[in-house]
Amino acid sequence: MKANFLLISCALVLLFAGCSKDTDTIREEKTISAYDLKVGNSINSFISKVEYHKEYPDLKSLETISADSALWYLESTFNYCYGFPNEFYKSFVVDTLSFSLLLSGNDVNMTDLTDKFNEMIQDVSTTYQAVNFGEKGLSLVNLQEASVAEDQLNFTVQVVTGERGEVPPSPVLDGPFEEGDDWWYGEMEGRCDEFLLDSDAAQQLMLAMNATLPDPEGNFYVIHPVNISRKGGEPNVRRETDPNPPDNIYDYYLFYGNEQIGDVDLCLNRNVMNTYYRFLRQLLLNIIPNEEFGQLNYSLINVTNAQGTYKNYPNNLREYYHEGLFNYGIKIHYVGEIDFPVAID
Repeated sequence: MKANFLLISCALVLLFAGCSKDTDTIREEKTISAYDLKVGNSINSFISKVEYHKEYPDLKSLETISADSALWYLESTFNYCYGFPNEFYKSFVVDTLSFSLLLSGNDVNMTDLTDKFNEMIQDVSTTYQAVNFGEKGLSLVNLQEASVAEDQLNFTVQVVTGERGEVPPSPVLDGPFEEGDDWWYGEMEGRCDEFLLDSDAAQQLMLAMNATLPDPEGNFYVIHPVNISRKGGEPNVRRETDPNPPDNIYDYYLFYGNEQIGDVDLCLNRNVMNTYYRFLRQLLLNIIPNEEFGQLNYSLINVTNAQGTYKNYPNNLREYYHEGLFNYGIKIHYVGEIDFPVAID
């Protein structure tokens, strides 16, 4: 079901993105595009209906919209009102909530939809408050695949809460890792030879990547967020320019080593860390967008999870790898003087 309303709005993205070269120039200068304006107007129209229903709760609207559009309004409006994706978060908690909407054929009544939006506010707020971070922010919500059963549209919502932290220094040309940044590949073992159990190479790469994502000159909200996962050792992260067969030396854009191939160095020194940082940027900013979204104007919003782990093979051999979960979405800039976003708490 989510794929359907994603396709509908993706067609709009292509329509506006393909108008002229001037549109691309406008986007780079962070002024408002026609698509920003269209999406913002649609969301504000729905917000007006939510406010009207609050003022006149006994009135039942005769307006209906398609189920796909209903899901779009819930997700996009929530992120417009309460999402803070343009910030640095050092870690994330992702919670999943379940909801349902009454259907009349393939449509949803507008009053039922505004009621559901207010229900989402309450449930997401409760979930957000329960996250045990000292300083936190709601990055975004992501509606998952929906299903229809007995005149009900059932769907789940991922609530992505981030832990705010001090932004690491801006990366230098060679990479953000300096003398002493020699990290054990994963398992939260810490720096090599210290093993303080406080971090690892996978987490440090996640932090370095997330530090580059907030836009200090603008603010945006996210529509159509999508989770993408990748794992070292899989064909879709194989480096095209690396010689065959794999030799445990930079074979993949994500760290991977297999003892069935040969020795695996699990201490990633600063030079290796910076190399994998550059690989990670290439993977997340170029390869995945081209493979998954083509001409659609998707951006990386954040890396929500990265870990280093292993798999056992016979004869006491192992393969070691990094895997991660990455949030992408379409960035829409706010239009005019607005009161959003506001903290959900």
